[in-house]
Amino acid sequence: MTKQVLWTKVVLETFIEEGNLNERQQYLIRTRCAGYSIARQAEELHLSVDQINKNIAELKKIYDATQVNSKILPKRKNNSKEL
Repeated sequence: MTKQVLWTKVVLETFIEEGNLNERQQYLIRTRCAGYSIARQAEELHLSVDQINKNIAELKKIYDATQVNSKILPKRKNNSKEL
């Protein structure tokens, strides 16, 4: 997801606010934008890599649903080349 959206502070904060993210989701999106690996996130949260991947998939669904009604959030791209 970090390669599908050009994350700026405004976009990140808008997504967190409009998406009504919980603390874990906020941590995941902030640390992904900061460049943390999935393995590092899993280690710091004491979760499996699989669970982190499931949480990221859920964040993508939340982003897509939130983006439809937002004037600030850009549409997710299919890959990093489209950015």
